[in-house]
Amino acid sequence: MVKPALPARRKRAPNGAISERPIALRLLPDELERVKEKADREQRSMASVCRLAVLRDLGLMKKDKP
Repeated sequence: MVKPALPARRKRAPNGAISERPIALRLLPDELERVKEKADREQRSMASVCRLAVLRDLGLMKKDKP
């Protein structure tokens, strides 16, 4: 019997992002809770919220994105 093909795994990282080499981030418990809450509100992953915070701080966010 032939197994059905598995659906292609959806890549959550933006195109061109290097996701094979993650960066560890240590947060205090209250900071972690705030990141979790923001991620839930925006329906994003915690990694995405942290990435956007870094881009915003470095001034690398595009003007047309929130």
